[in-house]
Amino acid sequence: MEKLKFIISFLLVVCTFQYMKAQSHLPLIEEKYDQLDSLKYLNNLKDAVIRSSIHAYGEPIDEEINREYNIIKNGIKDQNIRFVLNVDIDTTKLYTDNYLLVEGFEYDFNIYCHDRKFNPTYYVFFTEDRLDIYGDVYPTFSKKFSKKIKNAIKSILKKRPKYMLHCQHLPNTVLYVKDDKIFVYRVLQSEEYELNDYVAKFKNTEGFYH
Repeated sequence: MEKLKFIISFLLVVCTFQYMKAQSHLPLIEEKYDQLDSLKYLNNLKDAVIRSSIHAYGEPIDEEINREYNIIKNGIKDQNIRFVLNVDIDTTKLYTDNYLLVEGFEYDFNIYCHDRKFNPTYYVFFTEDRLDIYGDVYPTFSKKFSKKIKNAIKSILKKRPKYMLHCQHLPNTVLYVKDDKIFVYRVLQSEEYELNDYVAKFKNTEGFYH
């Protein structure tokens, strides 16, 4: 009986440790979403377009700013909008519980739009507070990947996740949060892992980035 109690206690400790480890990145994500004012974010998109113009041309070009802003405004109009948090991976900390990075930029959220059947319809991406890429096709050089990631996003949206994440460091993935767990979906392989399991399995392999 004492041996059985010890085994049960040991398993409880292990399970609790794994659960706490899985939660270690959630406060960072929760904090960013708590700070998100979605209406203000959408109303201030023109500011991100202005910053992009300055970065590209060295000065704001009114004609280009208005053109891009109107394209985006019309692209997301009357769409279902999902705010997707930009995160990154600190590869020097893969052996710790603190490898997920959330930057402190004003435009930390990309925008995914979808229809009533959860088909992705429009995308707006930001990089370091600037407008990056936008349009109705997911930005990729591979038609095969473009189709598969569209299907992956649709599948994840249908799960009604609490949050969705985009990690540029892991280009073959879509990350999302559901039931207080962070999941990684590998697009080309159609495989899904909890984040910590994914890092543990692939951190020493080329597959970590593909």
